Amino acid sequence: MISIIVPIYNVAPYLRQCIESILGQTYQELEVLLIDDGSTDGCYEICEEYKRRDLRITVIHKENGGIVSARKAGLRAARGEYIAYVDGDDWIEPDMYAHMLETLQQENVDLVMCGRYEDTGRTSKPVFHGIQAGCYRKPGMVQEIYPRMIAGRRFFEWGIFPNVWDKLFRRDCVYPYQMQVDDAVVMGEDAACTYPCLLHAKSLYILDECLYHYRQRAASMVKDTRYDAQGYKRYEILYRSVLRSFSRSRHMYDLRKQWEQYMLFLLVPRADCFYRGAEKLDYLFPFPKVRKGSRIILYCAGTYGQRLWKYLRDTGFCTVAAWVDRDFTELNRQGFPVEAPKVIAKREYDAIVIANMFAGAREEIYRECMSRYPGSRVYGVDENLVTSKETMQAFGLL
Repeated sequence: MISIIVPIYNVAPYLRQCIESILGQTYQELEVLLIDDGSTDGCYEICEEYKRRDLRITVIHKENGGIVSARKAGLRAARGEYIAYVDGDDWIEPDMYAHMLETLQQENVDLVMCGRYEDTGRTSKPVFHGIQAGCYRKPGMVQEIYPRMIAGRRFFEWGIFPNVWDKLFRRDCVYPYQMQVDDAVVMGEDAACTYPCLLHAKSLYILDECLYHYRQRAASMVKDTRYDAQGYKRYEILYRSVLRSFSRSRHMYDLRKQWEQYMLFLLVPRADCFYRGAEKLDYLFPFPKVRKGSRIILYCAGTYGQRLWKYLRDTGFCTVAAWVDRDFTELNRQGFPVEAPKVIAKREYDAIVIANMFAGAREEIYRECMSRYPGSRVYGVDENLVTSKETMQAFGLL
């Protein structure tokens, strides 16, 4: 039996689609654990309705304690030999678990993982892990996976995505690592479970298919850019706890440097809150050639771009002559004042700033800008600055 753990918190508009996609699986030997983490928007009633309709469903209502505590509650109650997770606002393909379980059993591995679709409701983009599909035993994991499991050579390149929901685990493979994640962690909680689990796993299989639908909604992280001592403490708990785990396990493979890169990946977009001494800088971090008071084109409106735009709007550190993104139509629907990249030709500016954390995407945008707007000053994240001792200290990672 597969136990599917669904942490739920105020996702009533999406919850029925999520549950229906699970109940409609072609593989039927399922236990569905709906963990209502103190929802206040009608999720309670939806969970109870489905419990009455299908005997495979177990509902646990608990006080709000965060997604980690919800996953732990589900895992404690789970009776299946195999464990899977689905977030309450996402959905899955009908044959996801039939395919994953068949692969896990035929290949005799500890876990199987797949690609995902990133869905906005109007668009669906397939996204795959950064490591070639196939079966890996321990020697192959040491040679081909661990050297870039969390992060590649560039800042930032994924190896294996940290999400728990695109994976099917043997119960004994995931249980101890889920249970050791601190309940206080609210960002990076998947990574705190997945990467220690993978380090100790004996084998895994990567599928070259997308079977999970990850719903992309307007980023909630842009709501508040003030310093939050409690929020920083949670990042510190995440960093220190997993670092200790990796330090104890470095005889297997030393992942500490990759973990530092991952923490920087989380913290750099939040530099407005967590970079100590940011108020003394005369340049826009992490773009050292973009000086205070510059007129800029802000290119990209993902999570990082949204937060940087709000910071610049609120502080006036730089003037945003235009905020552009290729996906401007969808972003407009979400309420962001983003324009098509072609407006760059009509604006006056000192520099184009690429607000994207991923090395491959930055390089593509850089080439496009240099080709279309020759002579422009185009800047992406300065990788040497981001990974420097100075930055590590400013974020409290040393």
